[in-house]
Amino acid sequence: MEAVKEPLRLLQIEKDLAGPERNEALARYDAVLAALERRIASALKEGLPPDDYPKVEALREANTLARKILRLTVRVDG
Repeated sequence: MEAVKEPLRLLQIEKDLAGPERNEALARYDAVLAALERRIASALKEGLPPDDYPKVEALREANTLARKILRLTVRVDG
């Protein structure tokens, strides 16, 4: 049942970013990603086991890409 919720959540994000309150939605979603970025930076600063480093680095890159996509989505739809 959880798998069904994910596409619905993504559709809601898309609607939020295309709606009249898109700037507020962008700020809200970006705040979540910014918090994740801070947690990743903290983990990297504290040090990670060698096996975890590539995974966290990939997550950092995905997070950066997600933030860029959010901004582009609002810019294109807005």
